[in-house]
Amino acid sequence: MTLPLLARIRQIARSGDVLRAWRLFEGAGLLESRDAGALSLKGRLLKDRGLGAAGPERGELLEQAQEAYLQAAGGRRATYPLINAATIALLNGKPAEAQGLARQVLEVLESGEHEPETRYWLGATAAEARLLLGDARGARIALEQAVKAAPDAWEDQAATLRQFQQVLEWTGAPFGLFDHLRPPASLYFSGIIGLPTDIARLRQEIATLLDRVRPGAVFGALAAGSDIVIAELALAAGAQLHVVLPTAIEAFRAVSVEQFGGDWPERFDRLIEAAESVEVLSGPGRLSGAAIHLGAQVAMGLAIRRARVLATSAVAYHVGRAFNEQSAAEVEWRRQGRQFHELVLDQIPPTRGEELDPGVNRAVLAMQGPVPDYCDLTFVTRTAVHEGFSLLQFDDPVAAMDQGAAILRLAPESRLGLDYAPFAPGQDLVEIGSAAIMLARATTEGSICAHWPQIAVLELLAPRYRFETAGEIVTVRGDFPIGLFCLDSQG
Repeated sequence: MTLPLLARIRQIARSGDVLRAWRLFEGAGLLESRDAGALSLKGRLLKDRGLGAAGPERGELLEQAQEAYLQAAGGRRATYPLINAATIALLNGKPAEAQGLARQVLEVLESGEHEPETRYWLGATAAEARLLLGDARGARIALEQAVKAAPDAWEDQAATLRQFQQVLEWTGAPFGLFDHLRPPASLYFSGIIGLPTDIARLRQEIATLLDRVRPGAVFGALAAGSDIVIAELALAAGAQLHVVLPTAIEAFRAVSVEQFGGDWPERFDRLIEAAESVEVLSGPGRLSGAAIHLGAQVAMGLAIRRARVLATSAVAYHVGRAFNEQSAAEVEWRRQGRQFHELVLDQIPPTRGEELDPGVNRAVLAMQGPVPDYCDLTFVTRTAVHEGFSLLQFDDPVAAMDQGAAILRLAPESRLGLDYAPFAPGQDLVEIGSAAIMLARATTEGSICAHWPQIAVLELLAPRYRFETAGEIVTVRGDFPIGLFCLDSQG
């Protein structure tokens, strides 16, 4: 039972929720555990907390982290806890001690008499030891060999590079020493439906960009036209395809693919089958302009999230017409200084397809009981009460999260549900708030529960609010994947 729990806590820590991971570790009664795995995880969590602290607390936490790793190593020839103890010693201002432990690690590795590890981690450990000893060239060569042994171990590589970056910052070595080994970028793609008769230039331009960016994963919808062309070329180049559809597959296929004829439906079906994942957003079954906008925000958020977890970059690519305006999501992407590439096609007539209802995207926050007096209702557009729950409607999901986080600070026992979805203008708040109530009922004290992946829009719009995926909830309306936000995990 302990191993799955440790893996779960480690996953949470890797996602950046250090305080929540520590809370789970402590709550599971593992603080006094003498198990080597638990001690190594304890060291990792203490190190992360220490690096986020200042003053005497930083040194104390790093000292505890080093001790936990040394206890995990014990008398064993275990390189993982030893190399981590070495790096923590450096980060805590003890370079001589760090180098002594690094030499010990290299001796164990060179002897061949060490506990089993993957080829990647053995190589990465040797690279880290050489880096601590000031051998930057040897460190680079060792890590290059490790990456070559496990080219797709992106999460492991990201964890290594984060640690190396901390060492580089402390020693003053060039930051770009290992940039060529970063996991591949995430790419968000979007584009027009109408295409020229001869699409050779389009295909060449897309292929050139993909060759330059070399994304490991691409995120977007699959409307007939440039969406499908980009997705096909990305798959052919070896990238993972993550499809984000603003409505049910059948409804999207009928409106955005089938009515444009040709072989688009068959190509759409093949891509759905080949995709690494297919996310379908909840909401009204009918496709709307608001749903498409939300889908773009979600796909962008998922691309950013993957880039953050893998310590790499997020890039956007759009195929458009000269007379098209930028979407609000694209404007926000550019405002943050993220890479944005665009191919503008001239003399392409406007798309002639089914005219979509505009719709509206609204955020609804649900909480049990009456609205507290301390709530700031400045950005609340409507309120209602249903089944003992108060419903607050917002035009902006960030304003809804600001309000939810404020409630948790003042009333930590609160359980909140947040739904962000497209609705028809003027739709009854009780009707659209039912999902938020279900989410509030499903969550735990001190947290906000939201639909996943809809809430990934906050990775784009407000990255200070990070939701962790938390499985599914079972409701009378079906099973819903959810994300959880806990205030104490956000620092």
